[in-house]
Amino acid sequence: MSVLETETTPGAASPALTPTIRRFLRQRRFWLIAAAAIIVTALILMVLGNAGNARGRELSAEDPSPVGSQAVANVLRDHGVRITIAHSFEQAKSALESTPGTLLFADTGGYLDGSRVEELANTATSTVLVDPGFSILSEFDLGVMPAGLASDEVSKEVACRVPAAVRAGSITTGRVFQTESATGCFGTPTDGYSLVVSADNSVTVLGSRSVLQNESVLREGNAALAVGLLGENTHLVWYLPTAADLEDTGITSLENATPAWLTPVLLLLFVTALAAFVWRGRRFGKLVAEDLPVVVPASETRRGRARLYQRVGARTRALDALRIGVVDRSSALLGLPRQTPADEVALAVADRLGHSRADIFDLLIARPASTEAELVQLARTLHDLEDALAAALDPSRPASPGQAPHHTDPSSLDRK
Repeated sequence: MSVLETETTPGAASPALTPTIRRFLRQRRFWLIAAAAIIVTALILMVLGNAGNARGRELSAEDPSPVGSQAVANVLRDHGVRITIAHSFEQAKSALESTPGTLLFADTGGYLDGSRVEELANTATSTVLVDPGFSILSEFDLGVMPAGLASDEVSKEVACRVPAAVRAGSITTGRVFQTESATGCFGTPTDGYSLVVSADNSVTVLGSRSVLQNESVLREGNAALAVGLLGENTHLVWYLPTAADLEDTGITSLENATPAWLTPVLLLLFVTALAAFVWRGRRFGKLVAEDLPVVVPASETRRGRARLYQRVGARTRALDALRIGVVDRSSALLGLPRQTPADEVALAVADRLGHSRADIFDLLIARPASTEAELVQLARTLHDLEDALAAALDPSRPASPGQAPHHTDPSSLDRK
């Protein structure tokens, strides 16, 4: 048996206290306050950042925010253009059928498909498509394909004879398009064009939204290009599709969008999981009722802890545990308070046994154990010291089994 197992656990362990909610919050008060401050700051920044966009949406003729287009709409009205703001597909089609004119179409949310956009364009005199997607360009069959974003923020290469582009001179760029049969402006055949006009001049593709937006309409020749494209006719239908137009395109139901194999696969997974629950649940047998709390003998915990110390070579921690036990029990034998420091207990033991204070202090507090042999020797000496103190205080106490009667000769505590 290891000498570490000779340690005697002093007293019963103090019960573990379950932390209350108040204690939990008090311990983490700093981090909770910091997290709340970060969240509040983020919300304030979001509100301030979106304050200018709260009145409308991008490219809306009624929106005075930086991304809106109210400035362009007001300039067009000053030039005698009547603007009809359509909020649905039916309104846009009805306005064009009653009074033909120019159609401004900007579907930033991708709500309409190409066929319905072409249906609107067929009723308009001319159509301006702002940053259209691939499906819309394919439906119009203009020979125009998306080519990504422009490499430069500003394009001064007009390279076409479109009057509105020539008057503008330069614009802030956005998306660019490749074309073979249509007329390209503001770009090159290699890099793509920010403005493309069909061969019959009926459809214009504008890749830069910033040409129409309030925050950038005064930059370069954006205003001249916007007025030139949208002011060709006296009537302009300004149409930005919304989610309400999805009903016209036909929303696919969840049942139709679900693959045919999904239902049997989900059913198979459910049956497999149920079988796994039954299999694992029966594997451990019936539940056994056990009275709580379970009482564990102190000797078992002492042996287990001693083996752990020995396995990891924790000689210092093992020696500290032995010393703490001896100091606590010696303090109780001498009638000292439990809060008495270890050095005072060592002095009291030395005085009671008549030993050198330095030797007892060295034994109970200072002397290290560098090897297993030194640890064993110190453990035996501590045991002898405790027995000597008990015998000195109670001469009638019998000696430990297998050991000679103890005495208070200081030579018994000499270093071996």
